[in-house]
Amino acid sequence: MNQITVRRCEGMAEIVLNRPEKMNALSSDMAMELKRQLEELREREDVSFVVLTGAGSKAFCTGGDLTEFHGDLTALEAYEKLNRVKDVVYDLLTFPAPVLALLNGQARGGGCELATACDFRYGLETASFGFVQGNLGLVPGFGGGELLYERVHPSMAAHWLMSARMYTAEEAFRIGWLQKIWTQEDIEAEVFSSFMNKTPRQMRILKGQYLKHMDTGNLLDRMEAEVLQCSRLWESAEHKRAVKKFLQTRKR
Repeated sequence: MNQITVRRCEGMAEIVLNRPEKMNALSSDMAMELKRQLEELREREDVSFVVLTGAGSKAFCTGGDLTEFHGDLTALEAYEKLNRVKDVVYDLLTFPAPVLALLNGQARGGGCELATACDFRYGLETASFGFVQGNLGLVPGFGGGELLYERVHPSMAAHWLMSARMYTAEEAFRIGWLQKIWTQEDIEAEVFSSFMNKTPRQMRILKGQYLKHMDTGNLLDRMEAEVLQCSRLWESAEHKRAVKKFLQTRKR
C-alpha cells in the first residue's frame, strides 16, 4: 500500500497521508515520498492549490513513527532523521501554490508541525490538536515551533508550546491557527469551494505575495536551529522516561 497517495481534480491536487492503521504517523519513507510528490506537483503549472489530509477518520497525523523516532537514538541519529523531515516541512511552506491542511482527525506533535507548514488549516469540529512535544521532554523537532510563531500571535504560540496541551477545534480557531471548522456532514469539495474557481496563475501570484511577507531564508535558519535543539534533548533522561511511559500506556 502506498503511504502517500495523490488525487487530482480540476486545479486541485489532494495529497493523502495513507497509514490509517498507524494514525498516519510519519515514517522516514513516508516523508521522502511526500517530498517527491511535492517536487512533482511543484513543476505542474495546472495546479491551483494543494490539499493535504490523512486517511481514515481518526487522525490527520500523530507525528513521527515511534518505531523510528524512538528514545534510544543518539543526538546525531535524531538530528539526521528530524532534519530530513524538516526539509519536507519547508517544502510545504514554500510550495508555489496555496496548501490547505484538511484536518480530518487529531493532529499531535509532528502532525501539528506539518499542518502549520500549510498556508491554511481547516479542522474537523470533533478533532483535537496539540504541540505535545513538551510532554516528552522535547521541543518541536521538524521546525514547526518556529513556524507556529508565524501563524499565530507570539504569546499564543509560546503558551501552546509551553503548556503542550491538546486544543479543541474551537480553541484552535479562537487563536487563529484554524481558519475554518467543518463537520462530517460537509461535502469535502464544498469545504474549499471558494478556491476551486481560481486559476493556477492567480493562485501562484497570490502565494508569491504571501511568501514575500515572510523572511523564508531567516525562517529556515530558525527551523534548523530548532531541529538541532530538539536533537540535543533526545538523549535526556526526561525524554527516555517519557517515551517509555507512553509506550507502556499504549500497550494496556
